[in-house]
Amino acid sequence: MQVASSSFKFLSQGFRLPDPASSLSGALLGLFVYSAAAIAGDDISSVLKKMAAAEQEFNYQGVFILRKSDDLMSMRVEHGVDERGVWESLEALNGESRKIVRNNDEVMSFYPERKLMTVSRAHNKTSLHPNLPDNLDKLSRYYQIQQLANDRIANRNTVVIDVRPNDNFRYGYRYWIDDSTGVLLKCDLLNETGSVIEQMMFTSMTYLETMPKAAFVPPEHDGYTLRKLDSNRNATDHSDWTVSQLPEGFMLTQSTQRAGDEQESLHLLYTDGLASVSVFIEPDESSYHHLEGTSSMGALNAYGMKVGNHYLTVMGEVPASTILQIAQSTHRSTPAASSGND
Repeated sequence: MQVASSSFKFLSQGFRLPDPASSLSGALLGLFVYSAAAIAGDDISSVLKKMAAAEQEFNYQGVFILRKSDDLMSMRVEHGVDERGVWESLEALNGESRKIVRNNDEVMSFYPERKLMTVSRAHNKTSLHPNLPDNLDKLSRYYQIQQLANDRIANRNTVVIDVRPNDNFRYGYRYWIDDSTGVLLKCDLLNETGSVIEQMMFTSMTYLETMPKAAFVPPEHDGYTLRKLDSNRNATDHSDWTVSQLPEGFMLTQSTQRAGDEQESLHLLYTDGLASVSVFIEPDESSYHHLEGTSSMGALNAYGMKVGNHYLTVMGEVPASTILQIAQSTHRSTPAASSGND
């Protein structure tokens, strides 16, 4: 789940994950768009129209749980639309206190316990998560898509869609989509044997007549450290790093250079439209602890290694073999721009 992705992801003992703002929002908010790509058959046109309208038309608030391995996270989500565009808010109800507020493409993340605030730009203007694939037929090259029996989630009738990969490079997905509104109410991530390894599910959902404006007021943040993230969508012009052995269907969709940190670090995002993999590249003078070898947490797999004068960390909610292949084929594509050790 991108959950986005992204997700999306979280701090674990084995390695340091990069900016929590982009990773958490990708993992949670990314679920709402991905489901639309997973509709097939006669209902595809009506469902896609409903999904597109949900982003721009509905005000709602709810609580969902996210289960990753043995960890449970409870989040409050609020969504609204006004003359200034689309607003979204995510607030953690357990664990570390944190809140993410988005207006169109601007994303602000607040971490009170760390006195940290991050500001970034989403790589599209309508959501924090990736867009639907331009060509839905392309997605069917890598996944088998079918509709299952309808179900009920958070007291709402849902359409259930099953998405299974055609190869071993990605996981499977199952979506429960509100039959009336097109909002995603539950999502399972399935491993190679079909077992659920990660799950998001709304426990309550209320649609509102007016936008919940109070939810989108930034919390008090005097004395916070501000970290700005620069995003460059034209990634091919942004970096001389490349991956030579991507699984079929994965493409580079986003490049982010962290500014104002103690070192320059690069984030490259690769996706097939559903699954995504992040590649993080940092100079070895960084004081951070770097992952070396493999690590995993639920559906999230990671691999770290030193490449010349840089540390490379690859992670994503895909099988460990996919992460290893991408890590071992990541290199500098312009030798003249590299140091002698690269």
